Amino acid sequence: MVEGAGNIIGGGWRCCVQADIVSQNATQAVIGVHIIYRRTDPSRWVASDAVSGGAWVNGVSTSTNTVNFGYRSFNGDVDLHTQQVTVTKQESAQTFSCRAFLNIPYGLPGRSEAHVNLTVPGITYAKPNPPKNVSWTRVNDSSVKAAWQSNYDNAARKYWKQIYADQCVGLNGGTQGAWGLVKALNWDALNYSYTGLKANARYQFRVAAQNPGGVSDHVYSGYIYTTPAAPVAVNAVKLSEQSVRVTVDASKSYVHGIRLRRRVNGGEWADITGGTPGATAEGWLPDINGIQNVTWTDTAAPAGQVQYAALVGRPVYGDDNSKTTLFSDWTYSNTIQTAVAPSAPTILNPTQNGAYVVNQPMTVAWKPNHPDGSAQSAAQVEVTDPSDVTVIEEQTTNTSYQRTPKSCGSYRIRVRTKGIHADWGAWSNYVTFTVAEYPNISINEPSGTITATPFTVAWTVADDTGVSSQTLIIQSDGVEKYRKTMDGSTRSLRIGASQYLPNNNSTLTITLVVRGGSGLESSTSVVRDVDWPGPAEPMAAIESNNDYAALVIVSFGVPEEGQSETVSASVIRVMPDGSEVLIASNLLDQQLAVDPIPPLNTDFHYRVVAYSAMGTTIARMVDARIESGFGVLNFGSDAGQTLLLGYNNTVSHKRSHSTSEFHFARGDGVNALPSSYELDQLDSTVSVTGVWEWDQALWLRILSLADEYPYAWYREPSGLRVYVKAEQSVSVDIADRKNITYSADLTQLTWEEPIL
Repeated sequence: MVEGAGNIIGGGWRCCVQADIVSQNATQAVIGVHIIYRRTDPSRWVASDAVSGGAWVNGVSTSTNTVNFGYRSFNGDVDLHTQQVTVTKQESAQTFSCRAFLNIPYGLPGRSEAHVNLTVPGITYAKPNPPKNVSWTRVNDSSVKAAWQSNYDNAARKYWKQIYADQCVGLNGGTQGAWGLVKALNWDALNYSYTGLKANARYQFRVAAQNPGGVSDHVYSGYIYTTPAAPVAVNAVKLSEQSVRVTVDASKSYVHGIRLRRRVNGGEWADITGGTPGATAEGWLPDINGIQNVTWTDTAAPAGQVQYAALVGRPVYGDDNSKTTLFSDWTYSNTIQTAVAPSAPTILNPTQNGAYVVNQPMTVAWKPNHPDGSAQSAAQVEVTDPSDVTVIEEQTTNTSYQRTPKSCGSYRIRVRTKGIHADWGAWSNYVTFTVAEYPNISINEPSGTITATPFTVAWTVADDTGVSSQTLIIQSDGVEKYRKTMDGSTRSLRIGASQYLPNNNSTLTITLVVRGGSGLESSTSVVRDVDWPGPAEPMAAIESNNDYAALVIVSFGVPEEGQSETVSASVIRVMPDGSEVLIASNLLDQQLAVDPIPPLNTDFHYRVVAYSAMGTTIARMVDARIESGFGVLNFGSDAGQTLLLGYNNTVSHKRSHSTSEFHFARGDGVNALPSSYELDQLDSTVSVTGVWEWDQALWLRILSLADEYPYAWYREPSGLRVYVKAEQSVSVDIADRKNITYSADLTQLTWEEPIL
């Protein structure tokens, strides 16, 4: 039951409506609408003549809508009347509007009306009957047609709303996939064509009827096949002079039968009979339905060049051979040569002119070359040593083995093999190789810590075959820093600072790689520390000029015992936040470094670094502060053009964050304000002014700066430094020529340092 309340009359009473389903069956429902008097003030009661009320469902009633109650006295809640209406159910649930009113002419007179919605469920349907006499017919590889007869029973509420046509598919010899809906048809459809099918596939189809009561039982087809794919591969292997094993790989097809053919010396193809397992006169192998990999032995292979071919056969409808059968294309095997002596093998190791180590195992390996496809049954390896002694080393099926040469010098080797044929095959070409000892090397210098540059690396080498090449490699912390390749006569190398200057306090790994005349290589390494003497500590004096640039005068320190001479110096600006910028490098003693844009009225530092000839360094941190009472603009790529903003210098800052605003529909008809989102972008501008007494040269200079330079560095007495785009204005009273008034709007850009 649902209830709704109406408007209140005189603060004392209202009409309420209650609605419920009194009774129902599969197709109809009886709705009861109750007219209720409800007291809203417990202290008040009503007595009146000519009381009336009414009830409706969707504005309709099956009997008199309005009821006259006559005289009534009300001092509490009263169920006055119930109106019943019969409604017809639809397929889906329906919502009915139920309304009641109550009219009282006297006491607390007035009319109160109430509304409520009541939901009535839809018709109860029964599960439908399935289609009957269903058939499926192949049209071609891309289409199958289904047909059926109707089987609905509307009287039993088993009507059809739709027909579902489903399918599942297996592709390329694989397992069956899941069922999937292909098409939902109208209830009166009696056939459907499945299209878009693929070759080399196995399909199954089904149909069912549907209504709100559910889905009928499915009616299933058997398996329906499309044209199979040709075998993936056909491989022939010779077992004996008259026996060939043929393997058919049909793993990508739904195999029902495999047909074999054979030809000799490129002649006509002929069906095969006999063999293991046997084949029919048409070449079909027996009992292989569903077997995707088949091995067949040709026990009477003819002499000559023999080749085989295979195809796959597949009935369309399951395994029914009485109906249409589909055939794949042919797949062809390799060609087998019946018994013939092997060709010369290919020696894989040793390599021609290769080098091998005396008294250490080496591998002898070869690749047989048997035109008839037979396996190696025997092999002979002929070895001639440096003394010109030749031996034959016998092998069976192995195509490699280990041998250890006992003497140094030149060797030669060749191989021949045997297969099924009774004769040995041809000898391979000779392979000549050298057996020797590794070069014997040692590094003699540097013998200890490296303390000076240049330094020398010296070594000794011993090799009876001579030295063909040498390579010196120096690494630091695992990273190669220096490499030099030399001829075989070099035994030392002097390395100066221009070639390679190691970092102080680093550790070097010095490696020498030597290749002997034999071709064998060996290497040796030593580890040496680097300890360069450092320079004396530098000094610096800092001043400012009229452009409020910092002038840093560098003085070299006087070296004491154990220190190196200073050859150059550099100056680095260090800001309060720790950021650093190189101001000048390669400075000489008493040379000046100019920093055009130091911060104003801010404590910061310059780090002065002294360098020795060997790259050792020492630094001094020097305090700095540039005082100014007004702002400065620096122009030019080197910030060398300066404009001091004069007296009456003023400045104002503006920050603007980028946002995006959107209006969103609220759905309540109210004019909503926009929502705003921050875009992580900031615009920063500075407005500056300056005033000067009239000066013609200054006037022309300001105009020239405004004409030439769109960008500048702005320095403020607060210590602020920004890189800006400058939009400049300048004015003067031409008649009186009293003052020059200057203003600039500065848009802050990403910081850049001047080119120094």
